[in-house]
Amino acid sequence: MKKTTGSVKVCLAAVVLVTLLIGTIPARGQELVSVSDITGGSSVFVFRTGSKAAPRRNAVRTRTARTKTQRVETARKFTKQYVALSKVAPRRTRTAAVKPDDPRLPKVKTMPAAEAAKLFAGVGEYFMDRDDFNQAIDYFREAVQLDKTYGVARNGLSEALALKGNEELVRDARAAARRFFEEALTYNANNAPAYFGLGEVFAAEEKDTEARASYEKALTNDKELTEIYVPLGILYYQAGEIAKADDLLSKALAISPNDPETQYFLGLVRSSQTRLTEALVAFNKAKTGDPAYAEAFYQAGETNLRLNKPKDAAADYKKATELKPAYFEAWMGLGGANYEANDWAEAVTAYKEAVRLKNNNAEAYENLADAYRQIPDYVQAEANYKLAALFVERSPDFSNEQAADIYSKSAFMVAKQCEINIARGSRCRWGDAITYLDKASSFSQTGVDNTNLGWAYYNAAREDLSFRNDAAARPKLEKAKAALLKASAGNNKVSGGALLNLGRVLADMGDYPGAIDAFKKAIQKEQDWAFALNELGSVYRKQNNFKEAAAHFKKAAGKEEKNPVIQYNLGEAELKNGNIDEAKKAYERLKKLGRTGNEFAARLVQLSGGKIKG
Repeated sequence: MKKTTGSVKVCLAAVVLVTLLIGTIPARGQELVSVSDITGGSSVFVFRTGSKAAPRRNAVRTRTARTKTQRVETARKFTKQYVALSKVAPRRTRTAAVKPDDPRLPKVKTMPAAEAAKLFAGVGEYFMDRDDFNQAIDYFREAVQLDKTYGVARNGLSEALALKGNEELVRDARAAARRFFEEALTYNANNAPAYFGLGEVFAAEEKDTEARASYEKALTNDKELTEIYVPLGILYYQAGEIAKADDLLSKALAISPNDPETQYFLGLVRSSQTRLTEALVAFNKAKTGDPAYAEAFYQAGETNLRLNKPKDAAADYKKATELKPAYFEAWMGLGGANYEANDWAEAVTAYKEAVRLKNNNAEAYENLADAYRQIPDYVQAEANYKLAALFVERSPDFSNEQAADIYSKSAFMVAKQCEINIARGSRCRWGDAITYLDKASSFSQTGVDNTNLGWAYYNAAREDLSFRNDAAARPKLEKAKAALLKASAGNNKVSGGALLNLGRVLADMGDYPGAIDAFKKAIQKEQDWAFALNELGSVYRKQNNFKEAAAHFKKAAGKEEKNPVIQYNLGEAELKNGNIDEAKKAYERLKKLGRTGNEFAARLVQLSGGKIKG
C-alpha cells in the first residue's frame, strides 16, 4: 500500500494541471464544472443553476406592513385633519355651545326632556370645541337618554365616540378603540371617522378585506379625508391591486411629498411595476425623511440588488441591520449582496448572523454553505448543506427541487475535498457522494441527477482503479454507465455533460468505439467544447491512432490557445505521428504560456528524445 500511496502523490502535478483544462461550460441554464480525479483525469459535475447561483430568497419574503409607529401617526394625523375640516365646515348639524357653568344646568330636572337634552347637547358641543372627547361623550349621552330622537345629540355622540376611539388608536389600545367605533356607528351609520377607525383596527389585525371596506365607506361619506389614501393604498398594494394602490399613493404624495411612509409604499408599488429607478428614488426619499426607517434601507438594498449594484445594496442592508439588529431579512439581503459582489467572507459573516437569528431556516443554511463553498471552505460548506437539507425536509410543503439541489451540492463538496485529499495521499469519500446523489435522485429524477450520480460512481471507480482494485471498480463503472446512458438519452438540457462522462466511463471499460461515439455526440451538442474535443483525441491516442488524435487535439487547441494541457497533447500526438515540425510549433506555443507551459514544454522535449530543442 505504501507504494500505491506514493504513486498517488506522483499524480498530484498532473491533477493540478488538468484542472486548467476546463473551468465551466454552460449547458442551457445549467453549468458543467470539472472535477479532478485521483489519476489526473477530470470529469464534469452539473450545477442546476450555475456554480455561482444567486442566493435563495424565497423563504424570506414577508408581508410588508405598516409599523406600530406609522399606525399611531396615521391615527393622529387623521384626527387632526378631521377636526380641522370640521371647524371650517362642520360634518354634522350642531347646536349652540353651552358652557358647563351655565346657570340653567342645575334646573334641568324641572325642564321638559327635549329642552334639557338640547342644553346637555350644547355642553357637549362646548367640550367638542376643546377636543375633550370624554366630557363631550358624557354630555351627549345624557342628551340622548333624555331624547332618543334628537338627531343633533345622536350625531354629536357618534362623532365624539369616533374621535375618542382614535385617541385609543394613538395609545395602540385597539380593543377599546373598536368598542368606541362600533358604538359610534349605532348612532350614525354614516360616521366617516368611525369607519376609518375600524379600518385601522382591521388592518392591524391583517383582516385586509374588512379594512378596505371600512376605509372605502369612510371616503364615501367624506371625500375630503385624504389621510385615508395612504392606509387604503397600502392595502390595495398588499392585495396586488397595483393600479388602485398607485392612484391613492400618488394622490397622497401630491399632498405630502416628503412623507416617508408614502414614499416607502409608493416605492414598493414602483418596484412591483419593475420601475426600479423610480422605486429607488422613492426609497431614498423615505430614508432621507426618516433616517431610522430600517425597512426603507432594506427595500433600497433590494432594489439596488435588482439593479445589479451589489455594493450599494450591501451598504443599504448594512444600515438596516444597524438600525434593527434582529432584522433577519436584512441580514439575508446583506449576505446576498456580498455574495453577488464576490465578497465571500462578508457573505459568510452576514449569513452566520441570519442563522443565529433563525437557526431553523433552510435558506439561511444553504446560502451560508454556498458562501463557504466560494471561499472555499468545503468542510464548512458540506456541514451547512447538511443542516439546510435537514430543515428543508422538516417543512411539510418543501420543494423537492430545492432538496435535490442541496444534496447535489453536498456531493460536489465531497469531490472538492477529494482533490485536497489527493494532495495529502488520503482516500476520498466517494461513497458519501453517491449517498448524497441517491438522495437527490429520490427527490428529482432528472437528467441532472442521473448525470451526477453517474459522475460519482465513475469517480469512485477511478479511485479503486488507482489503488489497483479492479474488482471493486467494475460494478461501479457499470452503475455509472447505466446512470449516464439514462441521462444522455434524448435531448435534455444536460445530455452533453452526461455524454462526456459516459465517454470517459466507456474508455475506462475498454469500449473505445462506444467512447468515441459518446464524445462525438457531446461535441454535436456543444461544438465549442474544447474539453470534449480533447477527450475524443485522448481515446484515439489510446488506440494509437495518432493522426485522428492530433486532428482533434488541434481543434481543441483552436478553441483554447492558452491551455497548456491541450497544447501538450497536440505536441505529443504530432510527435508520435511523425510530424516533428507541428510538434515544434506546439512546443513554441507552450514556451509562451508561463511556468506551467514551460514545464509541459520540457516534458515534450524529453519525450522527443532531443528532436525538439530544449
